[in-house]
Amino acid sequence: MRLLLLLSFCLFGHISESFAANQWQQRADFGSFGRHRGTGVGIANKAYCGLGHLNGAPGIDYRFPDWWEYDPASNSWAQKADYPANGGNGDQDVVVMPLETVAFVGMGGVDQTNWFKYDAQTNIWTDATDPPAGATFHNEHAFTIGHKGYFPTLFSTIFWEYDADLDLWTQRASIPLSTSFGNPTFAIGDKGYLKIGASLLEYDPALDTWTTKAPFPGLYPNRPKAIHQYGYGYLIGGMNASWIWSPEVWRYDPASDSWLQLQDFPGTTRRWATAVNVSGRVYYGLGTNGTNFNDFWEFNPVASTDEFEIDQFKMYPNPAVDQVNFTSDQYQEFDIVLYDLMGNAISTVSAINGKAQMNRQNFATGTYIYRVMVDGNSVHSDRVVFF
Repeated sequence: MRLLLLLSFCLFGHISESFAANQWQQRADFGSFGRHRGTGVGIANKAYCGLGHLNGAPGIDYRFPDWWEYDPASNSWAQKADYPANGGNGDQDVVVMPLETVAFVGMGGVDQTNWFKYDAQTNIWTDATDPPAGATFHNEHAFTIGHKGYFPTLFSTIFWEYDADLDLWTQRASIPLSTSFGNPTFAIGDKGYLKIGASLLEYDPALDTWTTKAPFPGLYPNRPKAIHQYGYGYLIGGMNASWIWSPEVWRYDPASDSWLQLQDFPGTTRRWATAVNVSGRVYYGLGTNGTNFNDFWEFNPVASTDEFEIDQFKMYPNPAVDQVNFTSDQYQEFDIVLYDLMGNAISTVSAINGKAQMNRQNFATGTYIYRVMVDGNSVHSDRVVFF
């Protein structure tokens, strides 16, 4: 058995937790009523969710412009400035592109052309350059690498890049397969991934090329929600050809080009849910099964089913200057993997006889979060500070 210790950046104040068997923890309900086909995006260490759809009487649809901020530190919601598209009447299935303190949001199911920038620090929406005429994107078909977003066009092979610094749209290499509705995407490092049915495609922006990867092995390949964390991609939910919806969760490992099934989502199975990445944390909720939900869950993809004994583990000194020591009386073999602020692995050391030492090297001054991993599962996390 190997103990893998992950260190990753976090800005949510003090966190120290020893995980139980469940990879899912329910958090405060969404700040408003339930809905589906909404959207979510993580910026400035907070989650932003809203918009969406409700079915009214036959032939009547309701859409919403409300925009809400979730603070993981206080587990609370606060309403923000309404989304301005569709004449302020709301929208559904919009596309999002997160950056550090702003998000680009737009091109939804109703207002398919307008593209806006939301500034989390000022709580102000402003216009950005709309996509080229005739390009249709919605339902969050996008992934972000650096300050560029990549957008598959709906029911097409056409593929666009949006440069947030230049406010510029550029067409890129065509997708090998035509998209449908609800194709999930995620980004890992400097590559983007697009799943169409059971097919997984990898896009390399540097080469402007597509590569076919290991096919999705699950029985519910259509319309899952996609997230990413610590170098993996995750798919939650999905449906089969008979429109039966699943609670399945799958993890994609780009290093081995392989899929692994994880613990099912424990809440009610649903469609048109919302998923959000926030500085290494992952959230999932809302959606519908005929009843619209406003529940909100945190997903820790590497939570362990093992029992971690905190009194048998030590990490010192903290704060540290040159090195950090890790000792475990419970496990004799373990690795320590240090991640940078973007979640990329930058250093690895292995333990001997239950002891490991990480030298600082050129790590930046600041706060990191370490996660204790047993057989690839997270069992404990806390902070370490480098002066």
